[in-house]
Amino acid sequence: MRRVAIYAVLICAACLASAQIRIIPREKLLEAEPKAMASSLKALPETVDFGTIDEMSGVWQGSAEIVNQGAETIAITRIKSSCGCLQVELPKRVVAPKERVRVALKYYPRGHAGRVLQRVLLYAEASDEAPSAVLQVQGFVTASADRSDDYPYSRGVLRLRQERVQLQHEGRQVVRIACMNGGSTLLRPMVDMQLLPKGLKVHFEPSEFAPKQQGDMVVEYDGSGTLQSGLPLHIYIKGLNLPPRQSKVEVVVED
Repeated sequence: MRRVAIYAVLICAACLASAQIRIIPREKLLEAEPKAMASSLKALPETVDFGTIDEMSGVWQGSAEIVNQGAETIAITRIKSSCGCLQVELPKRVVAPKERVRVALKYYPRGHAGRVLQRVLLYAEASDEAPSAVLQVQGFVTASADRSDDYPYSRGVLRLRQERVQLQHEGRQVVRIACMNGGSTLLRPMVDMQLLPKGLKVHFEPSEFAPKQQGDMVVEYDGSGTLQSGLPLHIYIKGLNLPPRQSKVEVVVED
């Protein structure tokens, strides 16, 4: 009887553990993001659908409008995108009553095959917790065929379209280097940020590459430091099982 009781307890514990494991789809994760508060600021249209595009078709560009339907001026204080693959440009942050402001959208499909569902959250002075307007971008990205030959530079299994980054010595800049996992296992490339100068950041999109998956190494400089031209500067990529001298990408700073 004691053995039967122990088995019963183990079975109940296993059932309880399995009941607590939930797979949350992307749509539910978006629902967990802050909901728009009651506001006179509206996105028109609220959803931009880019249809079906190829993963290697290059950057998709579109637009929407932000309109102030109220009687008072609204100042937009912050813009948040749900993914670095979706970039937003809003030339004017103060919107007068009844005024419409164009929002430029850029989506980088490489490395994001499948259904796309991203959001742009616009925050105003009324609240820093809840957005005053939400703009959604959706569509479908078809996976491209294996294009290993398009990535002539190798850092182990990481294939790069170029092995040199060109930056200006001042000003905010973003440079993307197309890359690909040429191996047969999951790849998680990272960068040793402590070896980078002030203001320079590097990350990969996506952060994990399935075999043959393509994406970007994104090099961002916020302009807060000073990049000196003529001095050697390198980005060292970790997670490739290579010595540092074989995993580096050169940075060239121009005047």
